[in-house]
Amino acid sequence: MSYRLPPLMLSLILSLALSAPATAQSILLPDIGDPSSVYFGANDEQKLGLEIMRKLRDRGAVLDDAQLTQYLNSIGQSIVIYANQNGAPYTFFMVRDSSINAFALPHNFIGINAGLLLATQREDELAGVIAHEIAHVSQRHIVRAIADMQRLNLPMAAAMLAGAALAASGSGQAGQAAIVGSMAAGAQHQISFTRANEQEADRIGMQFLAKAGFDPKGMTDFFGKLERLSSGEARNRIPEMLLTHPRPENRAADTQDRIPLPPMRQAAPRDRQAYALAKARTQVLVTEDTHTLIRELETRLTRGDFTDEMAERYAYALALRRAGRYDDAQQQVARLLRNNPDRLAFRIEAAEITLAKGDRAQAWRLFEKTSRLYPDDFTLAMHYGSALTTQGDPKRAMQLLQPHLRRHPNDPQLYATYAQAAQRAGDRAATYATMAEYYYLNGELLAAVDQLEAGLRNPGLSPNQEAQLRARLKLFKAEALAQDLPVSKSTTP
Repeated sequence: MSYRLPPLMLSLILSLALSAPATAQSILLPDIGDPSSVYFGANDEQKLGLEIMRKLRDRGAVLDDAQLTQYLNSIGQSIVIYANQNGAPYTFFMVRDSSINAFALPHNFIGINAGLLLATQREDELAGVIAHEIAHVSQRHIVRAIADMQRLNLPMAAAMLAGAALAASGSGQAGQAAIVGSMAAGAQHQISFTRANEQEADRIGMQFLAKAGFDPKGMTDFFGKLERLSSGEARNRIPEMLLTHPRPENRAADTQDRIPLPPMRQAAPRDRQAYALAKARTQVLVTEDTHTLIRELETRLTRGDFTDEMAERYAYALALRRAGRYDDAQQQVARLLRNNPDRLAFRIEAAEITLAKGDRAQAWRLFEKTSRLYPDDFTLAMHYGSALTTQGDPKRAMQLLQPHLRRHPNDPQLYATYAQAAQRAGDRAATYATMAEYYYLNGELLAAVDQLEAGLRNPGLSPNQEAQLRARLKLFKAEALAQDLPVSKSTTP
């Protein structure tokens, strides 16, 4: 969803398909089944999705923060259970961009811009946007659009996606020029197609919301907000025919008409404070002027000009630590912990500040005490594991992170952290194996193959380690050969 240019990533992919050279043979659709599978199979979808993610990461557009990622996933996964998962897990991530936008990508990737989270006023609005994007994926809008037009030219996709990554990461005119050039042909067909998709995603997304126990009115409320934000001169610069989405006011009216829905499910109670803290954390992580933000927070806290003191003070503590004012940050976190001693975010921040001050022994005590309270928490394992890797005991870091490799198999940051711990601990086999997974998740298949082959040349492998490396190498090479990448068929080093 988007209310202004640049268009969301779905539009970029569709425009690429439209501007690809025409093939001599028209698309032949099967008599039954999903036509999107004719020219765009699961392997193509995975490859394109991973390629987009790799380019977004290369440009620094992905905000890799374990706490924010886990929060988005807590919402997304509670909705996904009511959607068609299309054979792949859903991955939710935050984009380091201040514009109000969200997008769905091939292979079930869903990005939420930081600006969108900050523009919402309650969690149900955020959930409404996420449900809308899940509906795009569930209904296979991207791959259906590609099949509707022409078979996607994947080499051309790589060139187009470079421009998309530049635009997504706010890199100015270079990315915009690439995008505009690729959107030249067939624009009206694209716009009509995506508008129909938007309306379907609105309808189905609201059903998902109700089933998951969120207030479906959150989607309607947010569309009303978009109407207000897109009013006046800014909106008038975007002609109706160039909007890839229906007017916000039309969507608000349409979704309002869809209420009532089936009765909302009585979902398990959610931690509503987590939403306010996620907004506070996002505000600090994406700000470019920490010192100005600190002054603004100080003013609001002094005057009592806030709606949520806990969230405001948490943002203040985070900003103080980023500015190197560790003693002041520690005082704010201590104040938060007095009223909320079991809040994980505050405990993690207390340990991080203590470590930043150079008191490692106390930092380890704080982390260990929190680990006993939250033994299986992913965000804690990432913070504690990263700290141990760089300043403490990398073998202990491996112990903390290892169980999460099975629980979060699609998190490249987890694999990168584990690989760094393994390298510092002297476990070369684990280093190569997890770096291979990191490269694979970022769409760099040949680099993943190189890591596995280097691992197999490492002397002293146990039979189990060698078998695991060979199994992954065989799988990766088969995938590379299927993509006509230059690798040998042999899996022996």
